Amino acid sequence: MTIQWYPGHMTKAKRQIQEALKLVDGLLEVVDARVPSSSRNPDLLELTAKPRIIVLTKTDLADPAKTKEWLDFWQSQGERAVGVNLLQGRGVGQLRNVVARTFAGSRRQPRLLVVGIPNVGKSALINALTRKKGAQVGARPGVTRGKQWLSGGGMLLLDSPGILWPRFEDQETARRLAAVAAIRDEVLDQAGLASWLLNWLREHYPQGLQERYGRLEAPSALEEIGRKRGCLLPGGEVDLHQAAAFVLKDFRTGKLGAVTLDQSPSEVQGCKNWKNT
Repeated sequence: MTIQWYPGHMTKAKRQIQEALKLVDGLLEVVDARVPSSSRNPDLLELTAKPRIIVLTKTDLADPAKTKEWLDFWQSQGERAVGVNLLQGRGVGQLRNVVARTFAGSRRQPRLLVVGIPNVGKSALINALTRKKGAQVGARPGVTRGKQWLSGGGMLLLDSPGILWPRFEDQETARRLAAVAAIRDEVLDQAGLASWLLNWLREHYPQGLQERYGRLEAPSALEEIGRKRGCLLPGGEVDLHQAAAFVLKDFRTGKLGAVTLDQSPSEVQGCKNWKNT
């Protein structure tokens, strides 16, 4: 299973971001706490040297020990990084404080561009900061449209489309991004992705897997789950596509436990290069 996804609108979106960077003082770089390294777009880091604050969203779905490890790592590298649980509003006040400290010498409210790959929660973050539904939120990558300035209480926010990079040299990164729905399901081999995810979870987070599905045999785990869920085709054959959809939904909604796919800063190749200028 090889994953590549870079639709034409992302090239246009990258140009839009480059133009928007001329209007702002800094960036809020939104990343998914379940894939804190994999969900950082290297192209976004190369676009500007303006101050950036890393915002880890979806911490409620991620392994809390790993979230702390990643935050500590980035802060040790001189980065500004904050974790937020947008469902409960946790961390939003801390983020406001970091923004205030970062732009303490400014005579105006800092203008910040909210950037990130698809489906990391950029719009949800804007809504939390503005305390209203000012930006459209969707469960699928690519729902953000248009340019809109919003007042975030001490800052002005500019939304931006989610963009990936043109080619995934590391397919492990691509699989992790696909698992958290940063890549459209329609372009994926969902059965292959779900099988990979089940194998990975069996090695790293077996408890959540067993609590949800019971004991599974490694070679036929997806088929077993499909049979238990009633995902059957005429003749009794398991519909692996439907079974995969169940597994991916369970993972994405936290029913398989709090999981971080990027395990450790020391284990992620190139993580030492993720440093602000």
